[in-house]
Amino acid sequence: MMMRWLLLVVPVALTLRFFEAKPLLVFATSLLAIVPLVELMGSATERLAHRLGSVIGGLINTTLSNAPELIIGVVALHNGLGRVVKASLTGSILVNLLVGLGCALVVGGLRYGTRLFDRSRLRTTGLEGTRDLSLELSVILLVLYAGNVLVNIFGHQDESLTPEADVGEGQPTAFVRSLAMLAVGGILLAFVSDALSESLGPTAKSLGLSDTFSGIVLLGGVGGIGEVLTAVRFARQGKQELVMAATVGSTIQMVLLVAPLLVFTGVVIGEPMNLAFSVFEVVAIVLAIVIAREVMNAGQANWMEGLVLLATYLILAIGFYHLPDGVVARDRMAAEGEIVVPLLDPAPATTPEQ
Repeated sequence: MMMRWLLLVVPVALTLRFFEAKPLLVFATSLLAIVPLVELMGSATERLAHRLGSVIGGLINTTLSNAPELIIGVVALHNGLGRVVKASLTGSILVNLLVGLGCALVVGGLRYGTRLFDRSRLRTTGLEGTRDLSLELSVILLVLYAGNVLVNIFGHQDESLTPEADVGEGQPTAFVRSLAMLAVGGILLAFVSDALSESLGPTAKSLGLSDTFSGIVLLGGVGGIGEVLTAVRFARQGKQELVMAATVGSTIQMVLLVAPLLVFTGVVIGEPMNLAFSVFEVVAIVLAIVIAREVMNAGQANWMEGLVLLATYLILAIGFYHLPDGVVARDRMAAEGEIVVPLLDPAPATTPEQ
């Protein structure tokens, strides 16, 4: 119900942007308006997935679950915020693995206590960190994603490929309504994201926020709100395996689909997107992956582990808040070959003599 009321913020944000209100006000309302739009698209995607059968529906749900991050990233790239978009990808991964999974474990743990889940189905979803996704690597990642799609479609012969019957509701009408909600939500999200990205620079400057913090915590956090809400919803229903699929699966899709698409978008619009992550971003991602894998390998979920995940995210967010953009820029230059710094090397980085 609260999400429906929050939809009223959408026209407010667009009106403030049209009349060129103060950037801070436009940014705050746009940031708030994105939340119900992400939830709206998530709900429409779930309805479509339910009506198209377990395999095709699950594939659509997985593919479209990261649509908000992709829309926000493309709009921000169009407005010349390439550095912020890079950081937002890191932020989305951290939100999925730490905030989404953490909130779900807290909610599910307090309601059901310690619940077991099938570890054998989750260990295959391991992740690896990387510092530079060039255009060539993006092509490889997209090929891997296409292969994953084919496996999901043709590798589940024991599951139904036909839609499930809905009782008491017109199936064609409901299907069209879900498509309309998804389309309207995506269009509104693009407009609100444009207002958000335009006001981000002046707002960050006035508040003393770095591009890295703005991308990781603000854009990354808002873009990943859909996965967080979905994970909490599954946790309240006691479906721990679906919680893992919503968080870990979404993270894998960020690497295999969203990141390469943003790289190609940057090439098309002339905004470089090689995703040369800084050492601090890589350390944060690896730390989140290690902790999430430990939770999965334990084979059980409880509220204390959820608090650990949330505390880890807060610690990382505080660290990125105090991290100057100059340090991040130097590390990204190193990843691009302008400065040679070994990945995760504890030795001090060497910089060219002035």
